[in-house]
Amino acid sequence: MVLLADVGGISGVRSTLSSVKVPPNVIEEIVKILEETSGTLSSEGLRPVNGSWYGDRSSARMLATHTDKAHQAMSNSVLEAVSGIQDTGVAMEQFDAEISQADADSEQAAQALLHRTQLAVDQMDGDRNTPPTRAANGSGGDH
Repeated sequence: MVLLADVGGISGVRSTLSSVKVPPNVIEEIVKILEETSGTLSSEGLRPVNGSWYGDRSSARMLATHTDKAHQAMSNSVLEAVSGIQDTGVAMEQFDAEISQADADSEQAAQALLHRTQLAVDQMDGDRNTPPTRAANGSGGDH
């Protein structure tokens, strides 16, 4: 079971849903459900439904039990969705960082290869600093 504290409380729910462009009115409805369902909301989750709220009969207690289970399932589903969105955001940030690092590594490797190639060309032509050939005009360079 995911607790409200696991997703950063109400403010965590708001910011996460805002980050994925959930319309503000929908966010407010979700927050309202989380705040009002089954009484007060704490960092530990929703307060259970009190059986006496529905009366003393056995059917009333049964109704309270099932209402409590439904409220818990609904609020846990919302919190699990928010937690999933947060986990996806963290994974996307990690992916971006890894891709950026791979790009930087590839650039460094390409520059090192270019440098080694230039040194090899310079050694072959008597250590003259040979400029790269200009393929645009078809001259092939000055040799």
